[in-house]
Amino acid sequence: MKNVLKEFSVITLAFVIMLALVFKPYNSEVVDLHNFTEYYSDNSSIEEGGGIELEKNNFYTIERVYSKEEKIEEKLAKTDEKESITVGKEKTDKIKKEDKKEKTEKKEEIKLDTYIVKRGDTLGGIASKYGMRVDILKANNPEITTNLKVGQKIKVVKGGNGIFYKIKKGDSLFKIALNYKVDVNKLKKDNNIRGNNIKVGDEIFISNPSEETIKRIEVKKISKSKRNKVTNSGFMMPIRWTGITSPYGRRFHPVLKRYIFHAGVDMKARYIPLKASKDGIVIFAGYMNGYGKIIKISHGNGYETRSAHLDKIYVKRGQRVKAGDIIGKTGMSGRVTGPHLHFEIRKNGKVCNPMNYLKR
Repeated sequence: MKNVLKEFSVITLAFVIMLALVFKPYNSEVVDLHNFTEYYSDNSSIEEGGGIELEKNNFYTIERVYSKEEKIEEKLAKTDEKESITVGKEKTDKIKKEDKKEKTEKKEEIKLDTYIVKRGDTLGGIASKYGMRVDILKANNPEITTNLKVGQKIKVVKGGNGIFYKIKKGDSLFKIALNYKVDVNKLKKDNNIRGNNIKVGDEIFISNPSEETIKRIEVKKISKSKRNKVTNSGFMMPIRWTGITSPYGRRFHPVLKRYIFHAGVDMKARYIPLKASKDGIVIFAGYMNGYGKIIKISHGNGYETRSAHLDKIYVKRGQRVKAGDIIGKTGMSGRVTGPHLHFEIRKNGKVCNPMNYLKR
C-alpha cells in the first residue's frame, strides 16, 4: 500500500512539472493592471496617470500608488498659495483704503488766519464758526473787546482750538508743555516735530490750553499795534520786572473767595523800591480800603496810575514826580495774602490793561 501511494505522488509531481513546461504561465511580465482584478475590490478605482487606489489591506501593485493624501496636499498647497495671494491683496487693499481714509480724515493744517468782522458778528459767533473757545479767541487778539466794528480784522485759528507761541531762548518742548499744561507728545504731533529739537523764533501751536494759561497769555501776548502803543505811551515798569502773579481781568479773588474783576495786575514784589511809571503829579498818597497804602499819580491826557499794598510811601499829595523817581516801597498792606504790587492804569477813569502800556 505504501508503495502504491509513493508511486501516485511521483506521477502527480511529474504531471505538474509537465504542465508548467508546456503552458509557461509566468513566461511574460503582466503589465495590464486589469489582470489584477482579484487583488482589489469592486469599489476601488484606477486614478488618472496610472495609479491605483487600493484598499488598506491590499498591497499588490506594479505602478506607483498615488494616495489621496498626496493629491489633497497638492491641492491645499495651491489653495494656500491662492489664499495667500488673496489675503495679501486684501491686506494691501485694506492698507491703501486706510491710508486713503487717513488722508481724507487728516486734519486741516493748523494756521493763523484773518477774519473780517461783518455786521451782526459777535465774539461768540466768530469763535463758534472756527471751533474755538471765546477766551482763546481773545488770547490771540489781546486788543479786541466785545464792541466789534464792521471791517475790523481778527486773528482766528484754522484747524484747531489753541494759541501760537513764539519759542524763546532757553525754551524746550518739555518746559513749554509744563508751563501750558499740555501733553508734550500732543504738542509734538500738532506741530509735526520729530525728536525734541526746536528753534528760537519759530512759532508752535499749543492746543486747548487751560483757562489759567489763557489768563497768563492775556498778560504776556501783546500784538504789534499794542507794542507801538507801549512805545508811544511813555509808561515804564514801576519795579524791577520779575513776573505776574495775577493778570488783569476777571479772576477768583484769593481773599473774598469769589469771582470779581481785577482792575490791574499783581506783580511779584517783596519789599522792593517802587518808581514812578511816568512824569506826573501825586493826587493821593495814603490808605484806602482794600488797597491798603496806595499812591495815585495823574500823568495828563486823562491817564492815572495806582500803586497799592505798599509798605512805605515816600511822596505826598501835590508833589511832582519824574519817571523813575523812587516814590515808595512795596509790601502787603490792605486786603492781601502776601507781599506784591497791585498796579493800575486808568484812562478818563476807565481801567485799562497795564500790560498794554508798560515797556519791559
